[in-house]
This record gives sequence, C-alpha cells and structure tokens, in this order.
Amino acid sequence: MTARLGLVSGMLAVVIAAPVLAKGWDVPAYTVSLRFSGTDDAFPGSARTGPDQKLEPAIELSSAKRFGRDLKLGVSAVAGGNVQREFTRANYGWFGGGTSLRHLRTTYTVDAEYTPARNKFPSDPEEGGEYSGWQLKGSVRQALGSRLRVRAGGKFETEDFKNPLIKALGRDSRGHEWLLQANLAPVRTLDLRALGTIGHDESESRKYRKDTRTFGLGTAWSDSLWRIDASTQSGVRRYPDAIEGDSNYKRRDQWIDVMLRLTRRLTAGVAMWVGGDLIDQTSSRMDKAYLAHTIMFGLEWTGGGR
Repeated sequence: MTARLGLVSGMLAVVIAAPVLAKGWDVPAYTVSLRFSGTDDAFPGSARTGPDQKLEPAIELSSAKRFGRDLKLGVSAVAGGNVQREFTRANYGWFGGGTSLRHLRTTYTVDAEYTPARNKFPSDPEEGGEYSGWQLKGSVRQALGSRLRVRAGGKFETEDFKNPLIKALGRDSRGHEWLLQANLAPVRTLDLRALGTIGHDESESRKYRKDTRTFGLGTAWSDSLWRIDASTQSGVRRYPDAIEGDSNYKRRDQWIDVMLRLTRRLTAGVAMWVGGDLIDQTSSRMDKAYLAHTIMFGLEWTGGGR
C-alpha cells in the first residue's frame, strides 16, 4: 500500500503543479502529516474487536490565484492511508482534490475523495468485506463581522461492495448529511464553536437504512507556540425501516465523544501534537454498547507557498 500511496502522491503532485505553473498562481504549498494512535477497541461494536495501533500518513498540495481584489481561487490535491498493526484487513488508501472560491467575506468549497478498496468490518469479514467509495462535500462559509463565522454544508457518499454475495444482501449504500456550524472568537487567542449534523444512509436492504443526528461543542486556545483543542459531541442513530425479525428492529444507538489535543510548534513549519479520545455508546442492542479509549500522537510539516 505504501508504494501505491507514493504513486498516487506523485500523480497528484503533477495534477496540482500543471495549472499553477501558469502566471499568477502562488507557488504550491504542502502539508505532510503522520498520525499514530493506539486504542483498546479498534472496531467498537464488533464481536471480534480488540486493541490495535495504526499509522495514518497524509499529504496535501495546494495553490491559489487572485482575480482582482475581491476574488481568490484555490485548488488542492490530497492523498493518505491507514495502516493497522493487528487488523491488517483494515489497511487502505485514499486520494482526492478540492477547490475553493473566496469573494470578500464568503468562501465556497467543493471537495471530492475516492477510496478504491476499504474493508467495512475488518474484524468480522462475513459482515461486509471490501467496498469502494466516493465522498463529495460542499460548503459555504460566511464571516459576520470580525468575530463570528457560520458555515453550512452537505456531504454525499457511496459504498459499493465488491463481494457479490454481500451485494445481494443489500449492503450497498448512498448517504447524505447536512451540516451547520458557528465559530465565535471573543478574543484573538480563543475560538468557540458549535456544530450540528443531520444524516441519512439509504441501502437496498431496509434493515441497514439509518438516520443520524449529532450535536457538538468545542473550543481552541492558541498562542505563538501552543494550541489546546477540546471538544465533545453527542449523537443518536436509528434504523426506522427495520421490521420485527430484523437485527436492527427498534435499534437506537446514543453516544458521547470527548476529545482533548495539545499541539506544540517545534520550529517554522513543524508541529507535534498529542491527544486522547473517549467514546461511550449505549444501545438498545446490548452487543452494540461499548466504551473505547484512544491515545494519539502526530507530526505535521508545512512549507512552500509564498
């Protein structure tokens, strides 16, 4: 997978470099990140889950061009991967790209991402197996004064399973999600945010169709060297079309996710961070209730650009 990721990254570099060599485009900027994490529950809710560690590398290339004083167009290309130590069936890579257009205080974004092959339930292969998937996201962000920003967006994603037996069970899905977010900066070093989402996944089989609602609050404090991020999110998931006899009949999942992260700038363009995440889920299905803890560590390099 490492070789494939390198090939994809090289192709994305060519894709992003070709248009930006034209006059007026900024020198391409890059961001390279490595994320290491360890958890006591790699695939929560799965019967054969267990502890595991993983590495998630990613690279992004971007550039921008101004059109007059009021318009700025940005383009980007990204690629990344997921490498597990124990559950190697969960290894996968992905790539994508995006564009943004900023006009005065309004920014429009469109991003697409493709995953050629990913295992849906790597600890329980008979439940799903490999699928390929697309994800398309769009948003509008508006600055209201100097301290408040709001963002509205949507996401559409697909999952197409490769095993014909799994496809026959109706596991292929099409999902959409709507998002609304507000950020308030009462002082220069502090950011407060609230986020809500409403989503629906549609599948051929009625027992896998689900509705999801989430709401979260977060805060970030930063200075020239340090940054602290803390957030909490709660959510509810239901399977409204499942009927009596289906495994998801009257199923209701409810969870809370708490995250804390500390970032330290080491030098110009280099940062290191450590963090932790806790997810506590209750469910009307006892086998889907869990408590998962994750410890994370990351490095990030940025450079290029103007």
